[in-house]
Amino acid sequence: MNKRLVALSALSVIALASCGGAADVVETGVGYGLVHGHYVGIVEITTTNDVVTEIDIDEYFLPYNWGKVTVTEVTEDTVQVTTSRGVSTYAEFVKIGDKTFTATVVGDAPAQSIKYSSTGIADLDAWVAVEANAKWYVEQIEANLYGYLFENGQAATFTKGDASSTTSMRKSTSGYWATGALGWVGNIAEVKELLLNSEMDFVLENFVKNGEGYWANGDVVTGVTMTDFKDYVSVALRAYANRAEIE
Repeated sequence: MNKRLVALSALSVIALASCGGAADVVETGVGYGLVHGHYVGIVEITTTNDVVTEIDIDEYFLPYNWGKVTVTEVTEDTVQVTTSRGVSTYAEFVKIGDKTFTATVVGDAPAQSIKYSSTGIADLDAWVAVEANAKWYVEQIEANLYGYLFENGQAATFTKGDASSTTSMRKSTSGYWATGALGWVGNIAEVKELLLNSEMDFVLENFVKNGEGYWANGDVVTGVTMTDFKDYVSVALRAYANRAEIE
C-alpha cells in the first residue's frame, strides 16, 4: 500500500477515535533476530489502532566484531582469520552469560571466516536467528556478561581490535558506517520512514531492487539501498506480532 495513503488512513482512524468514538488502542512490542549475517537486530514498535506511530531499530555486535583483538603476537589463546581485507586476530575463547564459546576458523585463505560454538550451539550467528536466542544474547550484552577467556577458563584482558564495537556494542552509538545518506544510519532512517504510519502489511517477497539500486514494491519506492533490507523488516514484523496493550 502507498505510504501516503496509509498515513492518511491512520490519521482518519485516530481522528474518529478522538471525536467520541472508541478509545485508542495503544500497543507496544519488541522483536529480535539475526540481521546482515553477523549482527543481532532489535526493533521496538508502538502502534495506535494497529498503525505504527513510533519505531526504533538497532543492532548488537556479535563476536564476529568484538571477538577481534589486538595482540603483539599470536598465542594459543588466539586464532587468525585471513580474508580479502587482510588478517584479523580473534580471541579463541569468549564468555557470554553462562556459556563459553570457542572460535573455529572456517575455509581457506584469503576467504576465511570465524565461527563461535558452544555446547549445543554449532554456530552462534545461526543460533541467534531464533528470536528467543537473540533476546537472550541482547540481555547478556546489556548486563555486561561477556568477555574474553584464556583456555583455562580464566578471564583474559585482550584489547578489542574492532573499532566500532570498541566504542559501543550498539551500532546506533558506535559510529558504524555513519557517514552519508546511504550509510547504515541513513539506510535505517529510510527503513523507519517506510514502516511509520503503516499497518505493517508488507509482503517482503514483493520487494526488489529497482534500476537505481533502491528497494521498491510497485509504486512504493523506498530510500533503502543496503543489501539486507528484508532482514530488518522481518524483525520489525516480529515486533509487530509481539505487541501487547499498554496498561
